[in-house]
Amino acid sequence: MRQKLVELVNVNKIFSKGFIKKNHKIVLEDINLELFSGDRLVIIGESGMGKTTLARIMVNLEPKSKGDIYWMGKNINKLSSKEKKELSPKIQYVHQDPYGSLHPSKTIFKILADPLKKNEKIVGKNLYNKTLELMEKVGLSPADYYLNKYPHHLSGGGRQRLAIARSLTTNPQVIVADEPISMIDMSLRTTIIELFKELNNEDNLAIVLILHDIGAAKFFTYEKGDVIILYGGKIVEKGRGIKILSNPKHPYTKVLINSTPIVDPELAKNRKIEQLRSYEVPIRTPESKGCPFSHACNQFAQKCLEENPKLKKIEDNHEVACHFC
Repeated sequence: MRQKLVELVNVNKIFSKGFIKKNHKIVLEDINLELFSGDRLVIIGESGMGKTTLARIMVNLEPKSKGDIYWMGKNINKLSSKEKKELSPKIQYVHQDPYGSLHPSKTIFKILADPLKKNEKIVGKNLYNKTLELMEKVGLSPADYYLNKYPHHLSGGGRQRLAIARSLTTNPQVIVADEPISMIDMSLRTTIIELFKELNNEDNLAIVLILHDIGAAKFFTYEKGDVIILYGGKIVEKGRGIKILSNPKHPYTKVLINSTPIVDPELAKNRKIEQLRSYEVPIRTPESKGCPFSHACNQFAQKCLEENPKLKKIEDNHEVACHFC
């Protein structure tokens, strides 16, 4: 039986500036999601759409403004400090920047061994063996070659593998990775996504990836997995990845996917990319009305300017927030 590990219920994030509501900026709006053991989830959106804020709120690195967050069925707002400390290691966060997130003066062995000693109470020969095991698991092989090296001895891909290995030192059930391939050479990006797939398949870890790369999202969710499309801090489309990425329904999702570069020159030549009415994303405040995409959408009507559409089911494992879908 699959265990529900993380749940967000009507989560909102508002950046406040003074007491006047029109100066408040909505970053996330009524976010609802569930994450079970063994799940794959990709959250997609352009820069400034709230992806990183959502990821940080999921792992309790940033406070929400409204709503409820549950870890393993427990509302984290009602947990004691001791209970939070016990649950926190089960939900790990991998930062976007593999260069800045690793201690530059610690050896690779210490970067992994220190949290292992703290969280798993492993010492001596067992600690050495477990450290090597983690390194081999993430592809830092041969492990004994890297043990006494420092992060700056690794490539961007190697550093990201080390960051992933560090996240595994707490024996987590969930890993949330924020743009884990954005600062890695193009040739290595697929190998990092493949690593997350292996961790999901072999260890039944729930994996959440924050991405703007549509190709990487397709690769990660092709066999299984869900996708959430964010626009203006709102979920505009969600469901099975293969459905949404191959047959999008929301106007924004269509534009996002159709804007993805195509390698084949003949296909690229014949493709028509829809021109939006506007390419600026307006700042939404608590007083804003209507669909957040209405300023740009070519299908908009008066209703779109007045009513903010709610997610509605259009088929199994597929929901869209659009008045005309």
